[in-house]
Amino acid sequence: YKKRLSILEEGARVKVRGPEGQFVLHEDYSKSAVFLSGGIGVTPFRSMIKYVTDKQLPLQIVMFDSNRNPGNILFKKEFDEWANINKNLKIIYTISENQDRHEQQQSSSTANDWKGEYGRIDKAMILKYLDTNMLNNSIFYICGPPSMLKAMQSLLQENLEIPKERIKVEEFTGY
Repeated sequence: YKKRLSILEEGARVKVRGPEGQFVLHEDYSKSAVFLSGGIGVTPFRSMIKYVTDKQLPLQIVMFDSNRNPGNILFKKEFDEWANINKNLKIIYTISENQDRHEQQQSSSTANDWKGEYGRIDKAMILKYLDTNMLNNSIFYICGPPSMLKAMQSLLQENLEIPKERIKVEEFTGY
């Protein structure tokens, strides 16, 4: 889609349809939402978080947003602003690049201005931020590249024993 769009000539006509699909926010706000995003996969979560924040809905959201490095984090300024005004929103940023350098910096006196997590989203990281109640009652949403989807589904179902019925997945292929 992006490649085709980029080669269109100015003034070209296109036909566009409305949004479609099943990757939508649940309506039972007594169940928290846990978002697991990788890279550009954060895009649908931006819309969901904006909607919940704008409407001041009583939905608790915890988002784990994984990127290679801090420069790759999409919508960070918006997310941080929304987290400041929405007491039900918590965002955990994690970067996978330079983890070895982070470990070296921890043992030295070198200053590091990154305040988020390091490494890929894993069981320990999720358990650090989610209590038993959230694990047992949340709807989990996963969006990112295919390898991340597979890893997160395995993590949730096999390691954390989250039933498949409480997991929603959106695949962002071709990037």
